[in-house]
Amino acid sequence: MKFFRLIGFALLNVLSGLSTATIANNSSNIEQEHGIAEAVAAPSINIEVKYDVVGREPEGLNAFLEFYAEDTATLAYNVTNLEDTNIIIVGVNGTIVTYPDGYPVADITAANVGPFEMEVNGTSKFGQDVTLNLPEGQYFLVPILLASRLNETMRIAAPPTLFEIISPPISFFNPQFLSVQVIFLAIIGGISYYYMKSRTTQRPTKKVTVKKVDESWLPETYKK
Repeated sequence: MKFFRLIGFALLNVLSGLSTATIANNSSNIEQEHGIAEAVAAPSINIEVKYDVVGREPEGLNAFLEFYAEDTATLAYNVTNLEDTNIIIVGVNGTIVTYPDGYPVADITAANVGPFEMEVNGTSKFGQDVTLNLPEGQYFLVPILLASRLNETMRIAAPPTLFEIISPPISFFNPQFLSVQVIFLAIIGGISYYYMKSRTTQRPTKKVTVKKVDESWLPETYKK
């Protein structure tokens, strides 16, 4: 239940951002609140918007899809027209908001998918690439479909997706990692050097005794 409340709060913030800008005086604030109420109401166009994040399978309803900063998420849409008349798909964009606060932090660049007409009960598939130029953290991805019926264009928010920007793994050739290796090897080398030196210093010196050779059998010429 908490998860769905967070989603509702996030969508409220997103759609509020799409409404008129905040005005200082009271009368303008009232108009803005009225616009927000209309925005979060059920859309007056009956279409079904589904999408998958290509190559990413969530492990559960509350699971986060993991990405690195600057990764590209490819969204594969499947849209069905449930109206009793043809509609026109104008485009698709969206926004990214923080989790769980629901504050917008980035816009999703509009995909070049339209305009094109969808017949009654017709299905359309198209894709969109979203570059995740974000700091580490947890977010909602909220795609928004732009559709037109009877010359009226509406925004339809698709189900949000939870995702997380994580820190990249440290490469073996990363300068920071290499510096750690150099320091570690230097410490090991220093310890080994002083250990071997101390062993050499403490080793007792053996006294060499010179044995006298019996020279009685040697000729007189070779005797000392």
